[in-house]
Amino acid sequence: MENFVLYDEIEKTNEQVIYKARRKGTIKYLAVACTEKHKRPVISNHVRVSHELKHKNVLQFYEWYETSNHLWLVMELCTGGSLEQVIKEDRFLSENVVRKFGADIVRGLQYVHSRGVVFNRLLPSRFLLDGNGTVKLFDFSLAHAEDEILDDLLVQFCEEDDYNQGDFLRSLSVHSGYDSPETISQYENSKSSDYWGLGCLFYNMFFGHPPFSGESQEEVCIFT
Repeated sequence: MENFVLYDEIEKTNEQVIYKARRKGTIKYLAVACTEKHKRPVISNHVRVSHELKHKNVLQFYEWYETSNHLWLVMELCTGGSLEQVIKEDRFLSENVVRKFGADIVRGLQYVHSRGVVFNRLLPSRFLLDGNGTVKLFDFSLAHAEDEILDDLLVQFCEEDDYNQGDFLRSLSVHSGYDSPETISQYENSKSSDYWGLGCLFYNMFFGHPPFSGESQEEVCIFT
């Protein structure tokens, strides 16, 4: 990563920090995500799916690097934060904003589907806004082709990197209020599952919370 200058943090979670950055010798600003190495299977899947996608509503991925303790992804710079952050700050969004954001999300999702990719889990944290307020699909770590089984892909990456498969897959098995009934009952994801999640996402933007919630994962599944 010696070829990059890192500036302010743009977004921070428990396992990832996204920085505003610049490649040395240029005046082009980028985003650089620093991720813990134990996330390598899903990061590998993100790179596999996203590196050929090019659309104004899909965050552009450029390259990735590995250091002794972290994985680094170089991406298009988005300074508007995540959709999750916007919803938390405003509590709920106006109809005009939902319409504008929704159009961006639908265009991006239609493009991804046209490439034969299921996005999988339309959580608001997986969408970023650029400086003009354009929403972009961002996190393809759980995405896969229609004829692929996500768990099989991640098991393959676990085997390549010597991760404990059981522990890793269990960490991904927690369902959210955006998962479709077939995802919960059969662990199957499809374009139809994405459209279910899209409806849940629109609901969240309007009302400030997902349509299905509970104090435990079991309650979320029952309500769904």
